[in-house]
Amino acid sequence: MKNILFLNHGLFKGFIYKVRKIFKVISMKQNTFNKSDIFQEILKFFPGFITIVDPSHKVLFSNKKLIKRTGYNPVGHLCYKAFHKLESPCPDCPLEKVLKENKAISWEKMSPLDNRWYGVVSIPVSPSTHQKAMLTIVLDIHGKIAAQKEAERNRRLFEAIWKKAPFIITAIDPQTGEIILANESFTKVLGYDLGEIIGRKVFDFILPEERKKAQECCHRVCKGEEKDEIEFLWLTKSGNHKLLRSTCFLVDLAEAGNIIFNIARDITEEKKLSEQLIQAQKMEAVGRLAGGLAHDFNNLITSLKNYVELLAINKNNPEKVEHIAENIRLVLERTGNITQKLLTFSGKQPQKTSKLNLSQFLHEMQDFWQRLVGENIELETDIADDIWVKIDETHLQQIIMNLLINAKDVLPEGGKIQITLEQKEFDSYFLNKLKLKGKTYAILSISDSGPGIPQKYLPYIFEPFFTTKPPGKGTGLGLAMVYSLVKQYQGHISVYTEEGKGTTFRILLPIAEKSTTQSPHTQENRTSIKEKTKNWSILVVEDDPLVKEPIIELLKSTGYQAVAAQDGLEALNIILKTKIDLVITDLIMPKMGGEALVQKIKTSYPNIKIILTSGYPESSVPVNGKLQGITFISKPYSFSQLLRVIQEMLTESH
Repeated sequence: MKNILFLNHGLFKGFIYKVRKIFKVISMKQNTFNKSDIFQEILKFFPGFITIVDPSHKVLFSNKKLIKRTGYNPVGHLCYKAFHKLESPCPDCPLEKVLKENKAISWEKMSPLDNRWYGVVSIPVSPSTHQKAMLTIVLDIHGKIAAQKEAERNRRLFEAIWKKAPFIITAIDPQTGEIILANESFTKVLGYDLGEIIGRKVFDFILPEERKKAQECCHRVCKGEEKDEIEFLWLTKSGNHKLLRSTCFLVDLAEAGNIIFNIARDITEEKKLSEQLIQAQKMEAVGRLAGGLAHDFNNLITSLKNYVELLAINKNNPEKVEHIAENIRLVLERTGNITQKLLTFSGKQPQKTSKLNLSQFLHEMQDFWQRLVGENIELETDIADDIWVKIDETHLQQIIMNLLINAKDVLPEGGKIQITLEQKEFDSYFLNKLKLKGKTYAILSISDSGPGIPQKYLPYIFEPFFTTKPPGKGTGLGLAMVYSLVKQYQGHISVYTEEGKGTTFRILLPIAEKSTTQSPHTQENRTSIKEKTKNWSILVVEDDPLVKEPIIELLKSTGYQAVAAQDGLEALNIILKTKIDLVITDLIMPKMGGEALVQKIKTSYPNIKIILTSGYPESSVPVNGKLQGITFISKPYSFSQLLRVIQEMLTESH
């Protein structure tokens, strides 16, 4: 028996543990046991099968558990016949080796009788002084083996996922922020070797301006807060950057402690394609609008021509001239509004998240959207007043435009589309169910009277590339984009549809506090601005006489000293000879344009204020308000608007 203690095998360790437990039970009893009693008590408690076989394979002993299992007493029978139904000893029988080498042998074996795994230990024993025999202990270890195999299977599966996953996986120490493990995708996407990654702080690989956001994300994860996907710009080894969409979560590894796992996907190209698609969709919408807008512009041009003729006819009637001039101003204002909306739809206006009067926005865009859906579709609105949200106007237009185009496409023979807006306060149960954090939401609904969406398609409508339209008619990205944008602003989108009765998309957006500043969509204050002009001189640099001449005359009529130049070179000559307080310059001009002129003025005459004007949007202007003393005004602008800016700039310097 001594040999058992020196065998480094889990089966023996388990057996010894069980025997010790049995002896503990025995010691707690008050009776006095002899050796036979102890042996019988061990046999009684032992969880496995025990046999003793002599050198001739005859069974000398079998415990009751084995007898109960086999259904008969094998003592006196040959072991290979009694247990294996064979006519000769088993090919792998250990009897001869155990007795010859006088040492224990252990192995694991699956029984063909019940397809279960057993641990077997055979030990040389001496039942009497004149006889040698082999004691065999059999334990059912099927659960243990199955668990080991399952663990091994899981290990290999995890290893395969870790190595072959097309996305980046990193294990991060939550205390230090150091990377403990990283998979091969990390090296492929960002270009580093594993040796350059392990042990370094994960924030070292994130763009500096993004690190604070990443640290805050890790802090929230460590606190156990759930976190949606978040995007970071990561640095590559070559010095470029990649946009990765990450999901972080905390895992408790028991004795190993907590680990942050970060799973990230490279969406750099996807983002570029998405932006290209958004731009293409906007331009497609502009194309749809072209016919209607041409009609609008022709009407406006006709109005202007007629009003100009009326001015000539009524030149001696001041009352009528004033009335005609006001109407001309209104026509021009409408023309400017159409241009601005076109620029925004085509994505040429800068994108800025700001507070927006959603009610007013929907009212002002109604005519524009009517052109989008076509005259054969009735567009109805039911809009509550004064509801504010915080959103990028271009994104809002993209959301509404996609939903309107979808509604239009299901109404080829005409029908009705309804836009409604209301405000509602929700209870905590509803908000928790949708994982929304706010309390009061704007509810924007867009409904159509179309055929409805089949129920089988509903689970997939927000998935990228899912479309039921014929090839070439749809990309399947419109609703996916809407879903993504709504989520970006902590909102929610749902759909209600009934076959044959139409579809309603409902968008929830968090309410924002009302802005105290004037909305960019409110009508311009038309009261004339009369301020003391002192003796300021203004230089107007513009190559188009039709733009330049009325500005010069209007400035003079207000009391300013105004001079004109048709390009940058002429302007510099005037500045050299004349005291100039402020320059109003166009961007695109012959000989020397506005950009070069601004740079020269700021270098040689830093005290001169500059107003830069252009028919292009501010986002495409290379010189803008980031330089001190420069203000940008987009064409078309009114004189009262220009006058206010002039007054503000000159007042600042005096």
